[in-house]
Amino acid sequence: MKLFITLSALLAVAVAVEYHHVEHKHIPIVHSESYHGHDGSFKHGYESANGISVQEQGYVKNNGGKENANVVHGSYSYVDPHGVPVSVSYTADENGFQAKGSHIPTAPPLPKALVEAYAKAGSHPESHSDVHYSQPEPASYKHY
Repeated sequence: MKLFITLSALLAVAVAVEYHHVEHKHIPIVHSESYHGHDGSFKHGYESANGISVQEQGYVKNNGGKENANVVHGSYSYVDPHGVPVSVSYTADENGFQAKGSHIPTAPPLPKALVEAYAKAGSHPESHSDVHYSQPEPASYKHY
C-alpha cells in the first residue's frame, strides 16, 4: 500500500511539473550603463530588447550637520500584457518614497468644506486651549 501511495505521489508531481512547464526565452539587453562614484553617487540604467527600460541615479545629501540622507531618482517603463505602455518615475529621499505614474491610483481631492474647516481650525488655535481631555476612572475589579 505504501508503494502504491508513493508511486501515485511521484506520478502526480511529474504530471504537474510537465503541465506547468513554461519556456522562458532569453531577452537580450540592448543598452546598459553603470557608474559608482567615490562620494556615494551612482547611476544605473538598462534597456532590453522587449522594451523594458530602467534608469536610476542617486547621491548622498549633506543636511548641514544633521544626519545625511540618501537621495534616489529613477524611472522604469514596460508594456503590460494587454499592450498598454506603463511608465513610473520615483524619488526616494528623507521624505520617503514617492512614485508617479498614470496607472497609480491617487486619493480623491478633499471636499471644499473640509479644507475650509481645517483652515479655520488652524487659524484659531487659542479657541481650543480650553478643551481638556480626561480619562474616566478605572472600574474596580472584584477579586474572587
